[in-house]
Amino acid sequence: MSRPDLATPLLSDSPPVGSTRRATLKLSEKQRSDSISRQASIGQDIHTPRHDKAHSTLHPPLANLPALDEYIKSEPSNLVQVVPAIGHFLEEFCLANPDSCAEVWEKLRELIAEVQTKNDPKEPPRPPSPVCQRKPEKSVNIHGETWEDDYGWLTDRENPEVLDYIQRENDYASTVLEHTKPLQKLLYKEFVSRIDEEEHSAHVTMQDGWTYYRKKSAGQEYHIHCRSKEDAGEEVYLDENVLANSPEFVDASYFRVGFLKHSPDGKLIAYGIDSTGNERQTTYFMDMESRTLLPDRIEGVYEDLEFAHDNSVFYTILDDTERAYKFLRHKLGTKVEDDELLYHEEDEMFFLSMTKTCNGRFILLNTAAQVTSETRIISTREPDLKPMLLFPRRENIQYMCENHGAYFYVLTNEDSKNNWLFRIPLPKAGSPTSASIEELVDSRETVIEHRDFVLIETFEMRRNRLIVFERSNCLQNVRIVDLSNDGFNSYHYISFGEMVYSLWPGTVREEERAMAKASQFDTNIFRFTYTSFVQPKQVVDYNMDDRTMTVVYEEHIGGYDRSMYSSRRLFATSVDGTAVPISIVYRRDLVGQNMDPPEPNPCLLHAYGAYGAFVNPIFSASRLSLLDRGFIYAAAHVRGGADMGKGWYEEGKLAKKPNTFLDFCAVAEYLCKEGYTSPSKLGIYGRSAGGLLIGAVINMRPDLFAAALTEVPFVDVINTMFDSSIPWTAFEWEEWGNPTDKDIYDVMKMYCPYTNIRGQALANNAYPHLLVVGGMNDPRVAFFEPLKFVAKMRGEKRRWKNILKSSQKDKSRIATLSEGDEETNNASTPGGTSRKNPAYLSLPAMAGGTSNDADVPPKPTHSNLLLRIEDAGHGGSSGQYSFLENLAYEYAFIITSLNAPGTETAPSSLASFGSAEEDEAMYWAADGEAVQNGMERRRKKMNRRGLEMTDIDEKEYRRKNKGDRGPSDLFQVRSTAFRLAGNHLHLAHANDTDKCFFFRQLQWVTNFF
Repeated sequence: MSRPDLATPLLSDSPPVGSTRRATLKLSEKQRSDSISRQASIGQDIHTPRHDKAHSTLHPPLANLPALDEYIKSEPSNLVQVVPAIGHFLEEFCLANPDSCAEVWEKLRELIAEVQTKNDPKEPPRPPSPVCQRKPEKSVNIHGETWEDDYGWLTDRENPEVLDYIQRENDYASTVLEHTKPLQKLLYKEFVSRIDEEEHSAHVTMQDGWTYYRKKSAGQEYHIHCRSKEDAGEEVYLDENVLANSPEFVDASYFRVGFLKHSPDGKLIAYGIDSTGNERQTTYFMDMESRTLLPDRIEGVYEDLEFAHDNSVFYTILDDTERAYKFLRHKLGTKVEDDELLYHEEDEMFFLSMTKTCNGRFILLNTAAQVTSETRIISTREPDLKPMLLFPRRENIQYMCENHGAYFYVLTNEDSKNNWLFRIPLPKAGSPTSASIEELVDSRETVIEHRDFVLIETFEMRRNRLIVFERSNCLQNVRIVDLSNDGFNSYHYISFGEMVYSLWPGTVREEERAMAKASQFDTNIFRFTYTSFVQPKQVVDYNMDDRTMTVVYEEHIGGYDRSMYSSRRLFATSVDGTAVPISIVYRRDLVGQNMDPPEPNPCLLHAYGAYGAFVNPIFSASRLSLLDRGFIYAAAHVRGGADMGKGWYEEGKLAKKPNTFLDFCAVAEYLCKEGYTSPSKLGIYGRSAGGLLIGAVINMRPDLFAAALTEVPFVDVINTMFDSSIPWTAFEWEEWGNPTDKDIYDVMKMYCPYTNIRGQALANNAYPHLLVVGGMNDPRVAFFEPLKFVAKMRGEKRRWKNILKSSQKDKSRIATLSEGDEETNNASTPGGTSRKNPAYLSLPAMAGGTSNDADVPPKPTHSNLLLRIEDAGHGGSSGQYSFLENLAYEYAFIITSLNAPGTETAPSSLASFGSAEEDEAMYWAADGEAVQNGMERRRKKMNRRGLEMTDIDEKEYRRKNKGDRGPSDLFQVRSTAFRLAGNHLHLAHANDTDKCFFFRQLQWVTNFF
């Protein structure tokens, strides 16, 4: 089962939170040792500055020819990584020895001529695809329908046949993509060249006088945690690399430090290590002065752990369904088996989570289902007191609390859609009674009232300030309320210079975030992280008194020139008239209009659309490898997320889930019709619940996409949601619905990817290229979901090929089968769902496609269907280098599937595109007169200054005096009006910011060979 992802690997440059129990199959054991072998092969060159073109941390130095020879012979495609260093070496040699240039050229000329004669790329031989045996399992469900699942047997991870099939799928994928290895090597080199391998995080100075931070070391997979003082220098108090290579973990299939917490007095740290990927941490305690481990060791701790003032710890553990259900306290020096059980959540739909208030006074234990929660408080100063219930659970009501002085501030959705904030006095000690709860309710004082058009995401407290994160019209804002004045009307908003950006409290890393929150409570400083599609991550300290910002950390990206790239906000119209926001980024000199003849750009479209999660536009250094190959990257803010408020979320869940998929198809159609891309150059990506989206839309509109990549996809919706023994199933009923409800069941049958595979379309080669990635140890989406999905696709494709082959002379029989002959129904749509069922037929037709498989146009070339099951959890590889290697594998699939350029394009002269306003005047061309006409319509819209919507100025959209950006029902307005307003506002904004950038003329030296 799926849970909302905090990070999306394809969109991020660092490994996200990982996943499950130790695999029975070591599918990628090599990855853990890559950093060691890499460092050994590099030798002393690992310490060479990475921007020195003649040297690299990726390969041995040119001065060590024997090591270099061995490096290339071990994997010939490694030559791709060495070529730039060879070119730079020859360049320097010729500059220093001009008399030798002719001699060098004679030798190079022969080599180049020989290589040119061999430069005749051929289609690599295609091995036979793996065959998975069908083993039909029939059952009658609660609705009286016969349900047949041919691949249900693949759920047994201990079955040797299952493991053998996984290995055959992995081998097949490696063989098919073997020809992309040089491209993978090149991409990997690009990724590493951009990251700061000696990066230091933002510093946090604690009350003990020590300044804490973490750093990287070139060639090392994991972080090093440090602290320093002026009189003591730098101390390394925890090196994750040393831990990973220690005898206890060196042979582990996975390694990740899941949390690192500091005691209030700074004398102890507690850190959890996940060595399997199942998010169950083994917790260790270390004395910071002596650097010695305490004998205490707690197994199976979830990601939540907090210290009390007496240095005892509170923690949660998971049950067999991966649900945090017990809350315990451990006193250091005592036996773990004697730990006190403080709370046991017995309702399988509720999950425990824990945090500490900003002032460190209370630990908050939150018990939550998807839409219902209750909160208990524990005093860190009096940890012997029992947890006290602050707010009991009430159906469909959620709470989030913070303490400030004599009050608790509470964020809730009670009687509202987008949350409101109130405060109550500290409750009296003891068990709450109905009378005391009623008294608390009567004492509520509204701090920020509910607004239909502004979603309050979260909030933090400082001694004299309330900091509120808001979101409206897909844009974030921060309200700073001055608590030193009476009432809550003294506030201001922080201004940001872009229209497509993201921000969040503190930093990405939990350790620094927790320390900064504690150290800054008594100050006037608020720390947050800011980023956008074109702005690398910045950690900013905002002075709430004088309203100034200080950047205390900025992500350094090697060779990045921000002026080369632009981002925009667009709106597409969904089938019901809803305007769906789209965020895009591109390299300004590579848009299709500049090509001769004009042609559409390759595009990668991403979405998530579940749990009310946000698809935030963040910077990705690795994504530059796509943009520099002419890609447009697009994020669709579809319903099911909360990008436009809680109403947006409600419109994409339960029985309204199909809106998510229809929105996504509408966005894809818009990008094609407006000339940004074309179906032959459009790739799509989603993971986890976003993988469900990808599986659904390739069934609905296989003609609309050329390639699809999905990681850990939740695709077997009906089978999983019927099986409450699968982790998280009961918890997820409030997101997807319980299929025992006939109405929910009928809706699930419309979109479930596993149920709606279109065998005849597969047999006709009408599906896009598809790469599916799963995790053998994933506790959120079980490994068998992607495994069954691919197995069934292969089986249906073969079965329909046989049907079509045997029925070529009987066209009427083919038509009958296409419409849903009983002979094919049970296997093609498990559960006996009739292909004549109007509910089944509606989604493809509503999305602008056809429900008749025979009418889906075939692709011009053979479509690949690939599966890769990794020995990892939900987040993939944990090391920074192995993570980038996997990312290069996925990027190579996308690039080759879309026939995009294999190498980056050098920047051309941008003198004629000196401002973002001129950039806005450029439009992408595509095949066909209709798209050309669409481009012309866009130009006319940009020049129609008489329309009322184009006269809206930026302040009307961003109303800084109130922080409002329009009512929530704006997302029901026709998207034409949104596009007009959005384009006008983007131009107005660009005049203030991008005009100051003059694109530089870059001189590029052509390397030999």
